[in-house]
Amino acid sequence: MLVIAIVSAKGGVGKTTITANLGVGMAQRGFPVTIVDLDPQNAMQWHLGGLEQDESNGVSLLTAARAKLMDACYTSPFGVNFVPFGNGGEKQRIRFEDLLDRQEPWLRKKLQAAKLPANAIVLLDTPPGPSVYLKQAIHAADFLLVVVLADAASYSTLPEMEELISTYGHRTQADVGSAYIVNQGSQRQLAQDVLTLIADRLGERMVPFIVQESPQVEEALAYERPVLEYKPDNPASLSIQKIIDWLLTGLKGGR
Repeated sequence: MLVIAIVSAKGGVGKTTITANLGVGMAQRGFPVTIVDLDPQNAMQWHLGGLEQDESNGVSLLTAARAKLMDACYTSPFGVNFVPFGNGGEKQRIRFEDLLDRQEPWLRKKLQAAKLPANAIVLLDTPPGPSVYLKQAIHAADFLLVVVLADAASYSTLPEMEELISTYGHRTQADVGSAYIVNQGSQRQLAQDVLTLIADRLGERMVPFIVQESPQVEEALAYERPVLEYKPDNPASLSIQKIIDWLLTGLKGGR
């Protein structure tokens, strides 16, 4: 099992969109994929076809000691399984966050107990910035993908994200690896200048493919579909496919 956490220091960078499309693309390559939505916005479902079942169910409802992660798992029509955050109300959210704060390895243990196939890939979608969800995700992950935009605001958050990774990602056996995805790339000069700054700062930790800006990404969401399914030949789709191949080659040896 390979666990990848998709994180960001600020909101509005397209992190959930990236997570959904990475999952669908990996499933297209034959990997059993499970996406876990750790963001209280509970928005992943709208990228994967919505929910026909009880929308209150989700990971945030699993506060009972013997609750199993896969009890809240749904099957998307796009080839991935996913666990929504769920909608149990504000009191339940607070109860869940308290549990996560007290039990640092909670998510890692739940994933291990799920007994997923050896070649399974788990993607963790997280809210932006520091939180108990980010801490749980980094602690459970084998690898981190940080999503940023090619803008000055994202560039200014790089030190904050690096500190969070360093603080939460330290392991006794090894430090969790990480790489940065630049989303919504464009040919505007300011965006190109910021890209140069990001590349100079990150070096090889910057994913070598930029997800291109495209209005069809938002159109896909309006139809509750990942853009890889909605418009597979779209520039954004093609760059995401390249990122998937790059990831799988590096993390799973292409198998």
